[in-house]
Amino acid sequence: MSLLCAAAAAARLASKRLRFFHSTRLLNLKQVPDTIWLKPPAPASLATAKTDRLDRLPQNTKDDMEVLRSLESLDECVRGMYEESVRVSGTILRGTDEVRFGRKYIGMVSLPLPITAAIDRYVTPLSKRTLRHDYLRIADSLRSTGQLTPRGKGKGRAAAQQRRQDIYGEEEEEAEDDLLSGKMGRAPKLLPGERMEVIATGVRPAPDSLVSPGTPLKPHTLEYGRGETAAYLAACTPGTYGAIYNIMAELAQRIPDFTPNSVLDFGSGPGTALWAIQEVWSAQGLEKYQGVDVSEDMLLCAEAILADIPAAKEGEEGRGSRARNVKFSRYLPPPPSNLRERHDLVVSAFALSELPTDSLRQTTVETLWGHTADTLVLIDRGTPDSARMISEARDQILALGECFTVAPLPNDLPDPTIRTPAWIHFSQRTQRPSFTMLTKHSKSNVEDLRYSYTILRRGTRPLVLSSEPKTEEVVGLAVAEAHPEKYLPTGELRKSTQRLAMEAYQWPRIILPPMKRKGHVVIDVSTVSGKVERWTFTKTHSKQAYRDARKASWGDLFPHTPKSVAVRPHFAAAAESLEKEKEPAIKKNRKTRRSEAGISN
Repeated sequence: MSLLCAAAAAARLASKRLRFFHSTRLLNLKQVPDTIWLKPPAPASLATAKTDRLDRLPQNTKDDMEVLRSLESLDECVRGMYEESVRVSGTILRGTDEVRFGRKYIGMVSLPLPITAAIDRYVTPLSKRTLRHDYLRIADSLRSTGQLTPRGKGKGRAAAQQRRQDIYGEEEEEAEDDLLSGKMGRAPKLLPGERMEVIATGVRPAPDSLVSPGTPLKPHTLEYGRGETAAYLAACTPGTYGAIYNIMAELAQRIPDFTPNSVLDFGSGPGTALWAIQEVWSAQGLEKYQGVDVSEDMLLCAEAILADIPAAKEGEEGRGSRARNVKFSRYLPPPPSNLRERHDLVVSAFALSELPTDSLRQTTVETLWGHTADTLVLIDRGTPDSARMISEARDQILALGECFTVAPLPNDLPDPTIRTPAWIHFSQRTQRPSFTMLTKHSKSNVEDLRYSYTILRRGTRPLVLSSEPKTEEVVGLAVAEAHPEKYLPTGELRKSTQRLAMEAYQWPRIILPPMKRKGHVVIDVSTVSGKVERWTFTKTHSKQAYRDARKASWGDLFPHTPKSVAVRPHFAAAAESLEKEKEPAIKKNRKTRRSEAGISN
């Protein structure tokens, strides 16, 4: 504070001298170069800039020397205030190390060129008409199951009524004809020959088939033969590859010391997960890969694509490298009794929603966890029903103990979107190759695929120490500029990657696209405490946090503290109902413990 007071006094003195010279017409300010009044330069170049600027002023008379001394005093004052402001408030960085580490957004993803060429050679000899027809059948299958909405999800009146019943225990009222009761106002006008169909409240009409327009779809799945396999490879592979690559890149960043040597891929399809894993961990190479898929044609397609990819040259690592031991099978083997036979990484991508029943899904998840030696990754579509399956699988594995959640939720608590209209899902943009555009009859070469996922790891959840010992004091700004890889622009020592990886387990996750308004940013985050909160960031609160909030994306980890915190009503009601459900169980357990101990009430 003393330095600031001295700088302010020097500035006032210099301004008084300038006003005196101006009033006595001894100084013509128009003769002073404009560069004198510009923003002061960076600290490293202040000394040379000062000499270069002030030497341009005239120094012939006594009045000129007095002006020169006044400007030197003003220059020293501004320089001191600039350095002190950097110390006190800090510079506004173009993204802090914490924000860069927690960023999930990676931009548009494209298939590697060798894989694109291999797929192109595979689908080129096939009939384009047959390929299109099989793709429409696959799209009908995905749309029929994607329209399934769990209880209480969505924004309709029926979903809201179901949530009220689950939260407050209200009894279901009989569905009324809203048009006849007058709740929806005046009935719409009908065209000649058109018939009005009154749909019961909450009943969602089934989508029409793309293969047979006008035929309502029923939930169903397909058995992938040769034609369906080729259509899936041409139309669906780029999107699924982008989602898997995004998740694998996040896993490699969140756990820097993790390198999988053996991988088990359940529902491997044409080997999409293998391509993404080899792309992310290309420098290390993969020792063992086992793909499991019930379709024999899918496995033959995966082997054909893998054999068509050119191998890397000796001593060269990169996109052309392949796993050393690749094996495909139609059935998932039982968990091995020997721990050494387990796989470092187990992946199930877009396969759980294809299983017909919940009981079979639970058995499969338990078997996959039995094969896992380190990390399990579960991925599926971004629909409400698929997100429910991922959430239930996560709860099932966490109930077994000795494991924790790596992503996307920053805690091991239940899904905070239960009994709310929202669900945890994210989006990834991919580039469509030419064969995908031809198969889908699309003019756009980009595609956004929404997906849900969870990453689980064996062991105990890492804890971050409350205070980290300082290994080195803050250095000067000139030293920080000379060594940017070691120091921040403010002179502080940069945190190590291991330290950031430990702290990232406590950062909240942005679960919806940020709302960027004029002068403030609003983001919805899932916190460590298991709640969904709405955070607001403004310039007046923190310029650095405001700048990072404007650059944040859907799915990022965000380490800053907000100016204000709010809880949306439906999330608050859902959390309160879950707490009320736990209270009777706690009282009952306490009563049981007292009775067993022989303590009377």
